[in-house]
Amino acid sequence: MGYNIFRNDRVGKPGGGVLLAVKQHIKCREILNKTTRNNEVIAVEIETQTFKSILISSIYVPPTAKIDLSILHELYNINNNCIIVGDLNATLQLMGSRKTNARGKQLQELIKEGFIECVDDDSTTFEKNDYEEKLDWILASQPLISFISNVETHLTIGTLSGHKPLTFDIPTGVQPKPTSPRISLNFKAAKWSKFRIKLDQQLMLWNNDGRFDSTLDIEEYTSFITNSIMVATQEAIPPTQQMNTSYTLSEASKNLIKLKHQAYRRWKKAGNNMDKHQYYNYKVLLTNSLRNDRRNNLNKLMSSLCQKKMYSDAVW
Repeated sequence: MGYNIFRNDRVGKPGGGVLLAVKQHIKCREILNKTTRNNEVIAVEIETQTFKSILISSIYVPPTAKIDLSILHELYNINNNCIIVGDLNATLQLMGSRKTNARGKQLQELIKEGFIECVDDDSTTFEKNDYEEKLDWILASQPLISFISNVETHLTIGTLSGHKPLTFDIPTGVQPKPTSPRISLNFKAAKWSKFRIKLDQQLMLWNNDGRFDSTLDIEEYTSFITNSIMVATQEAIPPTQQMNTSYTLSEASKNLIKLKHQAYRRWKKAGNNMDKHQYYNYKVLLTNSLRNDRRNNLNKLMSSLCQKKMYSDAVW
């Protein structure tokens, strides 16, 4: 079975260009093909049973260019069920790189906007001599990103160095998760005295002379309490404007990043199996350490909402 080929070739210069190959039995159409601010983009829309259609895009950003964020917004506006993959030449320390470069900072800001997320995988995707880095990214909107699985980084094809192929699975026959009814609230900006006053006002509306003679009466009272809290919350606690996806790396993670890159350089320079073993060992340890950093960040957030703080004099 053959493929339908969609390509955006670089004109007048060698190298570069992007291409998408879609199996012929899949209904698809090209919806975007352009180069802007040296960002080379190709995008197709494929039909699926679950999501009606999915936008898949490939993008290349040269090392000397910046990410044209307007392109990513344009792709999302065309179809908010989108997967964007490619070499962005963006490095993020939070993903195990030695530093966050300018394009990495752009990527961070994009993720903070909340409409697109990156697959949580810190495997390096490029290697050359004693240099290795994660430059290639898989970005996707919700709920698509929750269905992406089996992300793998493979050996370079036909060469000893360069970009490593990335593969992943995304089933299109499963039912998407429903949109969560939960609202993200900015508790740091909450006006707790206003919350208490509004809650008291709402609770005063209840008829205290009433009796609870049946389960229906109990359910009615429970709904009243819930609605009172919701009204007070809407009055005093603003919703979160953006996702907080950044956190502080622990000293352990910073040290493991350094040790991993040092072991990699020694391995590539001398070809010593001991250095190779150390490199992969540090890589596993770093993945676990970054996961712990994210967990600790979540625990700190939850502890800021602990019962002691909620019942402090400053609140009530």
